[in-house]
Amino acid sequence: MLLAHLKTFTRIVESGSLTRAAEQLNLTQPAVTKQLAQLEEEFHSQLLVRQGRKFHMTGTGEVLYHYAKRVLLAVDQTYEAIAEMERPGQGELHIAAVATVAVFSLPQVLSVFTKNFPHLRVRVKIGEIQDNLDGVVKGEHAVGLVTVPIIHGQIDSIPLFSDPVRLVVSPQRARDLPSIITLQDVAEMEFISYQTPSRFRSYVDGVLEQHGVIPQILMEFNSHDVIKSMVKVGLGAAMVPDSVVREDIKRGELVALGVENLPSIARTTSLILLKDPPRTAALKALLATFITHYEVPSHLWPSWLGDS
Repeated sequence: MLLAHLKTFTRIVESGSLTRAAEQLNLTQPAVTKQLAQLEEEFHSQLLVRQGRKFHMTGTGEVLYHYAKRVLLAVDQTYEAIAEMERPGQGELHIAAVATVAVFSLPQVLSVFTKNFPHLRVRVKIGEIQDNLDGVVKGEHAVGLVTVPIIHGQIDSIPLFSDPVRLVVSPQRARDLPSIITLQDVAEMEFISYQTPSRFRSYVDGVLEQHGVIPQILMEFNSHDVIKSMVKVGLGAAMVPDSVVREDIKRGELVALGVENLPSIARTTSLILLKDPPRTAALKALLATFITHYEVPSHLWPSWLGDS
């Protein structure tokens, strides 16, 4: 069984068609059909069944597809690692990040990194926390940036910074309120909030409810910028991460209020990576940049990072 057979199989699965797989691989359709037959002979099992115009995986096919993707990814990473040894300072890194971090925190780090390593290409994919975790576990991303604690047997998690949650209102609304308001004031406010399901929304609402406040939700959006825009024109208040509104507060476009008897609410942004990742110079350089930028204590580093 050759790697080419596994590549052909994954293309058939992902395209749903022998014809399209053959076109993508620059092979004839009989060649693709033959490779599929050889795989089925190797594993003594049918891997695909035709339903209408498309092929679908059998149970055995699903297992093979899962491991074939891992094998092909490992081969690609091997080539990349060897190529990096031959041309130090070059290569490609894949980062997965939640939207908040990708928009408001990651650019500052990458601006430093790309200046120091101009020939290293960085590709960033924005996704939900679970998708980012899955991508790192599968080896599709070198690192992930998430905003909740991650406990996973295959993952190291490096806390980078704490991101306090701010209660913000428009400057016009703030003029009618003291700088520190009561929980009763919060209960009477109308909020511009994040759409459910949202881990951040659930976290903030849960803390408020623990202190007797059931937020009155006027509008829901899945965009930080839209939420801020609605608050700026005075349509309601919002509970948002500091990293999202820090510059708006500095410019006087939003005002942050304190809440009496409400403990500090914050979430920790962390960098996640495999416990035993491909230890390329590019990955070490990226981790060193994050660690320096956020002044991460050495006892929180992966144990292998200091290795030469």
